Amino acid sequence: MHQPYYRSAPTATFSMPWARMHAIKDYLDMVETLSVYPDLHQTFNLVPSLVEQLEDYASGDFVDTYWEHTLKPASELTPAERAFLVERMCERSDHPRAHIHPRYLELAHKREAHSSQTWEECAAAFTVDELRDLQVWFNLAWFDPRTLAAEPLAGLVSRGRDFREDDKLALAEVQAGILSRTLPAYRDAAVRGQIELSTSPYFHPILPLLINSDSARIGAPDTILPPRRFAHPEDAVEQIVRAVEKHGRVFGDRPLGMWCSEQAVGEDVISLLIDAGLQWTISDETVLARSLSGAAPPRGSRAGHAAKMASTAAPLPPSLLYTSYLLPRETGEIAMVFRDHTLSDLIGFAYQRWTSRDAAADLLRRLRDIRSCLEPSASALVTIALDGENAWEYYPDDGREFLHYLYEGLSTDPGLRCVTVSEHLQESPPAHRLSWLHTGSWIGGDLRTWIGDRAHNVAWDLLHEARDVAAVRRREVREGAPRPASAPAADSPVEAAWRHVLIAEGSDWFWWFGDHHRSELDHVWDLDFRVRLQEIYRLLGQTVPAELFFPILDQAPVVRATPPRGPVSPLIDGRLGDSTEWQAAGSLAADVSSTMQPSSETRIDEVRFGWQGRRLCLLIVPGASARLEGLEVEVQLARPGTEDEPLVRLVLEEQGRVGVSWVQRTAPAQTIEPETVEACWNEVLEASLPLGTVDAPSTVPAGLVVRVGREGMTERVFHSAGLASIGWEEQ
Repeated sequence: MHQPYYRSAPTATFSMPWARMHAIKDYLDMVETLSVYPDLHQTFNLVPSLVEQLEDYASGDFVDTYWEHTLKPASELTPAERAFLVERMCERSDHPRAHIHPRYLELAHKREAHSSQTWEECAAAFTVDELRDLQVWFNLAWFDPRTLAAEPLAGLVSRGRDFREDDKLALAEVQAGILSRTLPAYRDAAVRGQIELSTSPYFHPILPLLINSDSARIGAPDTILPPRRFAHPEDAVEQIVRAVEKHGRVFGDRPLGMWCSEQAVGEDVISLLIDAGLQWTISDETVLARSLSGAAPPRGSRAGHAAKMASTAAPLPPSLLYTSYLLPRETGEIAMVFRDHTLSDLIGFAYQRWTSRDAAADLLRRLRDIRSCLEPSASALVTIALDGENAWEYYPDDGREFLHYLYEGLSTDPGLRCVTVSEHLQESPPAHRLSWLHTGSWIGGDLRTWIGDRAHNVAWDLLHEARDVAAVRRREVREGAPRPASAPAADSPVEAAWRHVLIAEGSDWFWWFGDHHRSELDHVWDLDFRVRLQEIYRLLGQTVPAELFFPILDQAPVVRATPPRGPVSPLIDGRLGDSTEWQAAGSLAADVSSTMQPSSETRIDEVRFGWQGRRLCLLIVPGASARLEGLEVEVQLARPGTEDEPLVRLVLEEQGRVGVSWVQRTAPAQTIEPETVEACWNEVLEASLPLGTVDAPSTVPAGLVVRVGREGMTERVFHSAGLASIGWEEQ
């Protein structure tokens, strides 16, 4: 059970709702479905960062962007909020959640009919009643079928349309009940012995890559590595230790097993698990096959994701796959099991297209075939391991029908018994030893999913730089603490910054940075990752590197940056007077917006720039409903080969006045006195900044970033990404 960590860095708001949505659909439903079959035992792995989010939701004290857009009366939604609702909170028409509910399908078709327009224009085509129905259906369709069949939700489903604002109260009530019962249900099932609870590294990092990013070449020798090697086993240790401690606090007992994120394991990982007192771990049969043979994929092999999912090494004999292994090492030993790749992926990816009865019958047949080819006296373990929430998206009845057929068949077959991993290890200690463990994951037996592409490696370097800044500051604080040295308070800025480092080490960011994974929200992952790293610098009082304001992924903004076509000569009066003033100016691209929508009073329609001799001129054009007074604008130049980019900060004060401050780094740099800056606002903001002379090619600014916000919070970023030059050298 895993979802990424969705709380935003600056505000702790849930920027995406998927932990909440899977809770109302899958988490409680999975363990309650199993409870009907008390003789079946299962192992549930709960990732600590997901557990933490479920605790936050269960407390009721949370802010969720999607939930806020649900609760706001439809008649009061701003144009930006309406656009968010239509863009983010409406399923595709071919998705079962929309397809099985006529009104939701109708709304999905309307969205698609207007999707060639901007999202605000698309949303304008929806009536207030349609928007309210969409608010309700986005949430209602996620509840598991059993909950939808009971009141009060059954009445909403039956009515289907023309919802009222007070209907949202029913959603809130049912949702709160499910969220409050979810973690206790797992704890109770563990206490009664029907399930075993295992854990994962806290924020779901790929442990081998934290320990040594060069290890990616063990499984894929042609992997292109980041310029700087990431080698911080101490971070891996902290992710493991924090996970074990969190599990004990929530569920009452230390976990015996750890499912390493994405089943990514290796020799470097095993000693850390042993030192943490863990008794077992798990990976894929591909990793086992390569551990036994030492085999690696052919050099130059870049199989696609689908091929990786289907491919393993040569089939292992049943006696080697359907058993457990002991890994004795210098500091201790740990047991290990390996999942049946085919059976696990049949459930995760294939059976959803079958009828539920036929799918369950096929799996039971395969299990009996395995049993028939084993020695009669053998105590064999067939390990099936897969996502517990995402598997059921396209199953009829959200997978419930399939699970009931499967559980019924398992319960009535005397030759099959469902056990937890620890139960098996206690009854049948490992009969085999594994002297070397291949470094790889459940995807193709390598780590290419999280490293090796251009965007991957840019992200690893940005993370590494932020991590080093935070680690140095953390060490300084600890070394300055009274003896014996103690850690800073958990809520100190230093520890808050370090927590962001651990979150940014999570696997999910790098999953979406790969060339082989795409989603409609790739730009959101990109922005949220960079905002989290920005927050590290801000908490530590450091200037944020300009690179963190440029997208990592290659993407096409709605408006591309354009270079200046010639000099500009604006009159700095805050008004768009002579149309030729800014005619030759270039424009900056708006960074794709995150799930946190900028407020309407901070909406900026356009940022233009140009040169008047050695002066940089800026024009900021607000949206129709924007309020310029109180706006904060920061201008940053990116220079090659240096980290000492100066930063100008403008604060729009009353009656058109502009406060100017100049923040300078420690290295020598030209100082601009505030009185030499010309700036004025009225209907627009106009500014002219003197940048002096160029002493060397390395000082030529190669990029420009303009940040806009209020009260210290950046709400919009405009940048020159994609331009080979911003025109300085032509002056």
